[in-house]
Amino acid sequence: MNKYHIYFLVLSLSLLSAFLFEGSVFILATCLILFDRCLLGRVKIIHGVEFTAISIMLVALRYDFMVSVFFCVFIMFLLPAGINTFLGARFVTNKDFKIVRGFFGVFVNILSAALISYLGNLDPLLIMFFVLLFAHFLYTLKGKFTQNNYILDYFGIILNMIFNLSLVFFFHSFLLSIVVI
Repeated sequence: MNKYHIYFLVLSLSLLSAFLFEGSVFILATCLILFDRCLLGRVKIIHGVEFTAISIMLVALRYDFMVSVFFCVFIMFLLPAGINTFLGARFVTNKDFKIVRGFFGVFVNILSAALISYLGNLDPLLIMFFVLLFAHFLYTLKGKFTQNNYILDYFGIILNMIFNLSLVFFFHSFLLSIVVI
């Protein structure tokens, strides 16, 4: 199976999943992930700017936990991996860009979706705050255990918190309108 077949298969699965899960929120979250992982990840102008947390929050609040797990594995991991494999090393200016990301990120995303599902009755701003703290805590633990001289990126964490919390704050009413069934 060549890379064109893989690309077609992954794209077909993503379109089918958008159809199965009532479309609009799932499509918005998928577009944000593809923008983040396939375009923004290649150039990464500002460290800490990412759309992973907001996408997980949209899907976890709109759908149930199992749909969130499906989203984390297939849309956040396999779909960008297939597209990035197809594109290869073209247009990459980010020295830290990986065509296929590690599985630890999928694990953190699934745990974040579980946390969002558990905190679903809270305000989205509080949910985002707790999810970001939780995810950064897990990534810090991983760094401490896997690297000898791990240096915590305070600037990246603070910028990531400000960016994601600002997204939720400024689009608060929009987020509430699309996640409420």
